[in-house]
Amino acid sequence: MREIRTTADIHATPQQVWAVLGDLSGYKDWNPYITRATGGVEVGGTLTLRLELPGGEGFTVQPVVLEAEAPRELRWLWTKGFSGIYDTEECFILVAKGEGRTHVIHRITCTGLALSLPGLGAATTARLETNFRQGLEAMNRALKSRAQGGKGPGL
Repeated sequence: MREIRTTADIHATPQQVWAVLGDLSGYKDWNPYITRATGGVEVGGTLTLRLELPGGEGFTVQPVVLEAEAPRELRWLWTKGFSGIYDTEECFILVAKGEGRTHVIHRITCTGLALSLPGLGAATTARLETNFRQGLEAMNRALKSRAQGGKGPGL
């Protein structure tokens, strides 16, 4: 298993943050990491997401929504090949932190048999720690800006 975890503290309620996070059609207007998103945010639904990684190439994934509990958690999973070979789960957890504040935990976890292959595990870790981490952090800044009333990439 390989995982990265990023966080953001946002001066907005969990409901306000969820309104931005759950509006996939609006991602194109503010999100530098997921630049296109379609589908419904309901458990079992399939999304189509265009990911643009800093320092890497863009690609499209079609994850299945595993959890969509407003305004607390959004989680999806995409696979390469067959499930269990190389799976990637992305998760957003919103934690209320007093009046008008939300702590966001944004995490990606990669699992599967392919991670045990020589070279692939190390390459995955390197890509997660550079390209994906930068993408998640850019999205966190933009989410913060948007939820706090800004128009686009973050504070």
